[in-house]
Amino acid sequence: MIADVFIGLIILIAILYAALPLWIYRVQKLPARVNFDAVDEEVFLSDQSDKFKLLDNKLKEIGFEYIGSSTLYDIHNTTCFSLYFNAKGNTTGMLVSMKSEADSFTYVEFSQLYSDETMLDVSNSLAVPVYPKMDVKISARFPKVQDVENLYRIFLQLKSSLKNSSSPIGYKREYGFSKIEAFIAKESDELVYLGYCKESIDLEGKRSLTLKGAFIFTWKNIFPGKGIYDKLDQAYSQKLLINS
Repeated sequence: MIADVFIGLIILIAILYAALPLWIYRVQKLPARVNFDAVDEEVFLSDQSDKFKLLDNKLKEIGFEYIGSSTLYDIHNTTCFSLYFNAKGNTTGMLVSMKSEADSFTYVEFSQLYSDETMLDVSNSLAVPVYPKMDVKISARFPKVQDVENLYRIFLQLKSSLKNSSSPIGYKREYGFSKIEAFIAKESDELVYLGYCKESIDLEGKRSLTLKGAFIFTWKNIFPGKGIYDKLDQAYSQKLLINS
């Protein structure tokens, strides 16, 4: 009896790992070229959770100035975000709300863009990153660090220790969303180079996944792959912090 249940579970997992990626391959597309439309701040905040509003105030308290807000839609998720900059720290902050039928959560992200178009990115997102490690971006994730000021200290510590031969670019209000849009395009091109996305871009500015991309992205989002990748990603981030 127990053996039959175990075999049935193995078969179910095998079906999920084989069939689900093929469905994702057919329907999922990733943003390649994005033009964000700014939303009025008061209108935007009125639609957000109390947690989002609290974190918005906290970012402003530690020296971040508001740039703008926008929304990104795809077939599974709605991503609402506000963008900020810190002139003293020469850095960018982002407050993000991810909403889907399966889950909703809010997180803070700090980033530094360099003149060679690479980026350092630190967040407390709960989501397991599906993108592979890239030369153009170092990402560290600390989901247990929910205090904004503490997360920013971690970001500054990593920024100081992870030396970059290129100079940091200070974000300016007049940039709007342009630097973010440009980096999304660069990331997408890197996914093509790494074999995760097809090269062609559709009329909506999106790219289809390759079979490789569909399988790996799916495996990172279902049991047991999700838990494994989550632990590996957090361990990588902790190693960066310990060595800083």
